[in-house]
Amino acid sequence: MKMVQHPAYEGPRKRLRMALDQHRPGHMVFIIGPSGVGKTTMRRSVMQEMFGNPAYWGRGRVPVVETFATLPHGAYFSSRQLAVSLLQELHAPTLGWLLEGSNLEDEVKQGIRKELAASAADWERLGRVRQTEGEHWGLVQRSLMARGCKYVSIDQVTALLVNHRDKSPADHTLHLMAVAEATGVMFVMTGVHKATQLWSINSELRRRVTTVWVPPYSDKRREDRLPFLRLLRSLGARYPLSQSELLIRMSADILAATGGVFAEMVELLVRAEVAARQDESDRILKRHIESSYYGTEDLKNLWRDIDAFEKSMLAGDVSERSAQAKSRWEVAHEELGHG
Repeated sequence: MKMVQHPAYEGPRKRLRMALDQHRPGHMVFIIGPSGVGKTTMRRSVMQEMFGNPAYWGRGRVPVVETFATLPHGAYFSSRQLAVSLLQELHAPTLGWLLEGSNLEDEVKQGIRKELAASAADWERLGRVRQTEGEHWGLVQRSLMARGCKYVSIDQVTALLVNHRDKSPADHTLHLMAVAEATGVMFVMTGVHKATQLWSINSELRRRVTTVWVPPYSDKRREDRLPFLRLLRSLGARYPLSQSELLIRMSADILAATGGVFAEMVELLVRAEVAARQDESDRILKRHIESSYYGTEDLKNLWRDIDAFEKSMLAGDVSERSAQAKSRWEVAHEELGHG
């Protein structure tokens, strides 16, 4: 059975495609949404649509590299480590964005993986060379141009916010913009709502950022309600429910228990199925779903993050400054009318 897509999914997907089609080196695209809402799936879908056939890339060319902004436990973000991970993707690409979930034939995927394995062996030798952070980034820039790379995708970018006192998150953003301008690439940054801090503290940065918001289902948006019920129905068909319409009847509770996040809904049903098996039941009952809800504190944290996301997505209020401008421009309006 085909899964019903969130109606707001296609909107962000189209905006992302438009932003990437407008290739502007030095400009960043941020994909922002709660964890589990489908940001990575959406990004990879668009990139597969744009560059899904390696036969057209050209020898040695890679249009997209994808990495994660990792943050070791208890440590600060390391710009040097980001450079190292980008170098690894440039010299020994994993191409997860292309191979996972794409429509390429298995034979083609096997051929690509064989080539990638050979590149990984070469990287093992190159990766042992000790270099400074500046040398690493210099090599990143040369490699981006040599590969003919157009887009650099960095996931989990909120890691860039964890810094020493003398380092501002905006410093990382400015540095990546400078790299993008020098190499002709665009950075595609994916993260939760806290990632807005990477540009919101600097108005110059904000002008060079395009934001693609990816919201969960919400009872506050009328257009979400029917698709949410349809999604529950299609999800219910995948699990042994005691009644076919059980999820529909529990829709308000499920929304409250998951925040309207697709991945949370799936995990809830997985936990409920486990609970049914432990109960030696071949069907998922209402009590199995209810016993699989998060605890009170976890639910508070879930909704705190979703409410913060919804707030960050709202347009700002200009009424106060607009009223001030109107009072100061009354004479000019009158002169314009007389003219």
